[in-house]
Amino acid sequence: MLTKKTLIMLSTLTLVTTCVAFSTPTTEAAAKDTYSQRIETKAETRPTLRKGSHSSYVKDLQQSLKDVKYNTSVDGIFGTQTQNVVKEFQTDHSLSPDGIVGPLTWAALDENKVERKQFPVSTAITFGKKELGDNIVFSTDDRLRKDNNDKAYYRFVAKNKDWMDQGGSGTIGWYHIYKNGDVIEASN
Repeated sequence: MLTKKTLIMLSTLTLVTTCVAFSTPTTEAAAKDTYSQRIETKAETRPTLRKGSHSSYVKDLQQSLKDVKYNTSVDGIFGTQTQNVVKEFQTDHSLSPDGIVGPLTWAALDENKVERKQFPVSTAITFGKKELGDNIVFSTDDRLRKDNNDKAYYRFVAKNKDWMDQGGSGTIGWYHIYKNGDVIEASN
């Protein structure tokens, strides 16, 4: 016969086990949400930076911008050049281009670094050639951007090799090539 103390311990153990089983992410979406929360938490632990700031965090910011193909110096001083590059990055990622680096901008930088590894430029070019043909040359500034729906893409100019060989510019148009393989003609 089980004692009252043993019954209480078994009930508690069953309850804890059930809670743990139901709280574990079991879908890709849940795992992504958990990952996104970690990026946001990391972003929230860093200071807000703006023109006039100078610190190792500014150096980290500048290096991060450089790593994701934005042209800036890495000197630890948040001057006009850094502010302008931050505004470019914010615009390219559908953020308010205020030139102030807060949690949303830090998170976008962190996410961009990860997505660049998952979706390199070479993959985008492969998608473009599959859609437009092997006779096309693609060029880009290598910046991974986000559209208004938070979808990652590279912006390319596509040029026809034959037209270039005949002395022309070869330009056939501008394209956004997305992580999912979509190739969308865009305006210059």
